[in-house]
Amino acid sequence: MWVSFTYFFDDIEAIITAATVDRAAPRGISPTGEAIVGQLEELRTKSLLLVAALLMGMTVLFGYIIARVTLVPARNSLAAQKQFIGNIAHELRTPLSIIKTNTEVSMLDEDLDPKVTKTLRSNIEELDRISDIINNLLSFSAFVRPERMEFGNVDLGKVVDTITGKLSRLAERKQIEFIVRKGDFRIVRGNATALEQIVMNILENAIRYTGSGGTIKVTVEPNYHNFIDLIIEDSGVGIARKDLFRIFEPFYRAEHARTRRYGGSGLGLAIVNELVKIHNGKIIIRSAPGKGTTVLASFPRGKTEREAREEKASAIDEITVDFSRKTG
Repeated sequence: MWVSFTYFFDDIEAIITAATVDRAAPRGISPTGEAIVGQLEELRTKSLLLVAALLMGMTVLFGYIIARVTLVPARNSLAAQKQFIGNIAHELRTPLSIIKTNTEVSMLDEDLDPKVTKTLRSNIEELDRISDIINNLLSFSAFVRPERMEFGNVDLGKVVDTITGKLSRLAERKQIEFIVRKGDFRIVRGNATALEQIVMNILENAIRYTGSGGTIKVTVEPNYHNFIDLIIEDSGVGIARKDLFRIFEPFYRAEHARTRRYGGSGLGLAIVNELVKIHNGKIIIRSAPGKGTTVLASFPRGKTEREAREEKASAIDEITVDFSRKTG
C-alpha cells in the first residue's frame, strides 16, 4: 500500500517537473494548465485502480489465512472424535459377539418354549442391527487416514452384482424386485472394498424405505465425461425437502425414519458421502415424499486392460546413449 502511494507522488513530481522544463525551454511549446490537469487525473485513476487491486488481493489473502487458522481446531476435533468413536466401536464388538453366540446356542434347545424362542430370535436381529451400526462407526473413523486406501481399476458392474446377490434375500422378504442395467464400460478408478460399501449402504437404504412389492432400479453406465455413473432408483417413501439438506450429516435421520419400523443408524449416507469424496467423485440425491428416491454417484473412469498394458509398456526404463564419443 505504501509503495503505491510512493509511486503516485513520484509520478506527480515527474509531471510537474516536465511541465516546468518545457515552459523554460526557449523554443518549446509549454503545456497548458488543462493538459497538466488531464495528466494528473489520468494518473489518479491508475493509482486508484492499483490501490483497489491491492486491497482486494490483501482481503483475499487475509481471508484465506484466517479461514485456515480457524478451521485447524475444527479439523483436529473431528479427527479426535472419529478416533474416539472407532475405539469405542472396536471395544463393543467382542461382548456383542459373545452375547449373540450364547443366544444362538440357547435356541438349539428343542424343549425351549416357543415364546422364548421368538424373543431370542428378536434379540439376535437387534444384535445384528447393532453390529451393522458398529461396522459403520468403524468405517466412519477410518476416514482419518484415507491415504492408506489402495486404488486401482475396479469393475463397478461386478461390485453391483456382488452386493445385489448379498441383499437378494432381504429384498425377497419384502417382495422387492431388483432391476439391474449395465453399460458396456463400467471400469472406475477406486478401492474395491470402499465401492462395495457405497453400493451396500445405498441399496440397504433403498430396501429399508421401499414398501412391499416395490422396485429398485440399479444402473451402471458411462456419462461420457470420463466418469462412470451409479444410479439407484427406488419406489419408496421418499425424503422431504427440509431433510435433503441434512441427509449427509452423521446420525441425522429424516422424521419418518425415526421409528423402529425403518430402523437404521443415520450413518449410512454420511459414510457414502465421505467415500465418494475420497474417490474424487460426486453424489446427487433427488427425492420427494411418496415418489421415491434417486441416488446418483459418479466415479472417475478407470482404464481398460489394453490401456493398462499400454501404460505399463510405455513406462519401461529409458536408454541412455552417450553421443560425446566419436566413432571412426
